[in-house]
Order: sequence, then structure tokens, then C-alpha cells
Amino acid sequence: MIVLGIDPGLAHTGWGVIEARGNTCRARAYGCVTTRPTESIDHRLGSIFNEISDVISQYHPSQLAIEKIFFGENERSAIATAQARGAAIVACSRAGLEVGEYTPMQIKQAVVGTGSADKYQVIFMVRNILALDHDPHPDHAADALAAAVCHALLVRTQRATRRMAAADALREAEIASRDQAAAEAREVTAAATASRAQAGQLPSSRTSRISTRDSVHTSRKARS
Repeated sequence: MIVLGIDPGLAHTGWGVIEARGNTCRARAYGCVTTRPTESIDHRLGSIFNEISDVISQYHPSQLAIEKIFFGENERSAIATAQARGAAIVACSRAGLEVGEYTPMQIKQAVVGTGSADKYQVIFMVRNILALDHDPHPDHAADALAAAVCHALLVRTQRATRRMAAADALREAEIASRDQAAAEAREVTAAATASRAQAGQLPSSRTSRISTRDSVHTSRKARS
């Protein structure tokens, strides 16, 4: 599975591509799309769209992991980030990528083990998980790689959970099938036993009737 992680921002949109195979994740490439405040908004968003499209064309990811927007005190910054995020998502949507959205806290929890981790802890864990020989830079690219790792780990967990649920369902079906077969076998045995018992009683009844007739005949002879 190849995952494209994106840390959206109008001035800096970080991206990172990782490949997940089994329990192993490795970085294939990462970088950052940079736009200048002096550029028009349409040109800046177009640059984000085009460069993310180029990344998709080159590395062929099938999954997208992108940070959700946190609307804090700076609403103006959040709106600019939302615009950049939209341009990146459209590029991924046109390429048919499946989208996974995660909050910064979810990403930190998945990568580091705590939602309150600082950026240095995130960078350290990303470097170790991806077996890099250096810290990924800039920070936006490191955050994008963290988002991709988060997605890969969660997808792996979800798949393992589904496999376990399927195995449990199969075992339950096998147990139910065995129980049903045993119940049917018991019914057949009971029916056969009843049939043999009934067949064994018929000669006894006939012998009893014959014996009764013989006794009556003998009694009549005696009176004569």
C-alpha cells in the first residue's frame, strides 16, 4: 500500500509518500509545496494542485492521509489552510485516491503513543518507523510523513481486526454446523431405536394373541 500524506497550508503544503508492506513502512519521497504571499490566491492554489498532481503521477499512491483543520483563534489562517487543503484533496480525488482525515492529536497518538507529543517526538518516531538515517525536513514534510504513517498503522489495525472477526465468525459457523450435525445424528439414532423397538413388540403381541386363542380352545375341550 502506497500512502500520500499531506500537511496542508497555503504558504507551505508538506507532502510525504510512504510504502507499507506488512509491519514495515518505508519513505519513498517527501517535500514541500511553497507559495509566496505576493502571488494571487488562484495562482497559489493552482501551484498546490499541480505539484500534488505531479507527486501522484510519479509515485502512484492509492491512499491519502491529510490533516483536519483546527479552527483556533486565528480564523484567517484557518481559512487559508482550508483553501490549500481543498486544492490538495481535489488533486487526490481526480486521481482516485481513498481519503483518510485525521486530527493532529490522532496522528500523534498513532505515531508516538500520546496525543500530547511535541514536534520533536513526532519527528523522532517518524525517523525510526521509516528507518531514515536523518530527520525529515522541513517540518511540514515531517508532519505529512507522520500523517501517512498514522494512516498506514490504522489501516493495518483495521484489516487485522476484520480478519480476526472473520475468523471468529468462521469458527462460530463451524461449531454451529457441528452442533446441528450432532443433533440430526441424535434424531436419526432415536428414530432408529424407536423403529427397532416397535418392530420387536409386534411378534410378541401376535404370540400373545395366539396363546390366548390356544388357551380358550383348550378350555372348551376340557368342558366337553
